[in-house]
Amino acid sequence: MIVDGEHTFPGPRQTVWDLLQDPEVLAKAMPGARKLHLTGDGVYEGVIRIGVGPVTAAEWSLKVELKDRVEPASYTMLVDSKGALGFTRGSATVNLDESAGGTTMRYHADLSIGGKVAGVGQRLLDQVAKMLTRQGLDALNKELEARLAAGTGGGAK
Repeated sequence: MIVDGEHTFPGPRQTVWDLLQDPEVLAKAMPGARKLHLTGDGVYEGVIRIGVGPVTAAEWSLKVELKDRVEPASYTMLVDSKGALGFTRGSATVNLDESAGGTTMRYHADLSIGGKVAGVGQRLLDQVAKMLTRQGLDALNKELEARLAAGTGGGAK
């Protein structure tokens, strides 16, 4: 499954980069996230709970690794999640470019989904992926706006 698009954040590129490295912010931005911890250099592990269509919500272990980081411009994200109902594996590229409206993020993910959750059908999975992506971007926007309003744009790494 391919998930790609772009989104413009109303803030400086370095601040957006810092948000995308902060496990507390990432946990807020990941729908269904129960916890997310930094366990190594660019490695995050946690638990998420997501249901898709007739497949009821279940907990999934999650590992996200950020590779090929070029601060504050780009990185590759490797994702591996698994639970009783299936798995998701794949990679995504994220590019941050300065733009007139702030910072434009361009992303492209190629994910493989297997197990019972894959049985709900590609169309439903595509719709859910788009919805979860939009929810995550909205959560990142809210966190960015809160930090800019508080004058703490530098954020934690």
